Amino acid sequence: MKTIGRKALMITVAAVLILIWTPHLPAQPDKIVLDHSKVLGGRTRTAVTFPHNRHAEAGLSCKDCHHIYKDGKNVLEEGALEEGKEGIRCSACHRSNSRLNLEQAFHDQCIGCHRKDLKENKKTGPRFCGGCHLKK
Repeated sequence: MKTIGRKALMITVAAVLILIWTPHLPAQPDKIVLDHSKVLGGRTRTAVTFPHNRHAEAGLSCKDCHHIYKDGKNVLEEGALEEGKEGIRCSACHRSNSRLNLEQAFHDQCIGCHRKDLKENKKTGPRFCGGCHLKK
């Protein structure tokens, strides 16, 4: 009996320590609706429902999509990625008057990655307008 009690105590202590020392990444919703029609000037395409969970499950790291560049390096602190936080939104840097506006940034990032996966014969996402901008 004493051996079983000790094992249970050791397992409990180990579980608590793992929970305490595990980095706490902000949970993101499984799907994120990207509707930037106000930022993009009332475009006619529908909003995009982005399957965040599928990208995470496919093994992408946060920095594969999210970035803050300084001296050519992605210096993003992944802990800064919190849902709804204004400073980390793509639109914070990719404004209509920037070198790479929001629409171009999304298209280059998403379609570019999907095309790269296709060339490598990997399972990939949509590469054409109607694949992301679904008709209502």
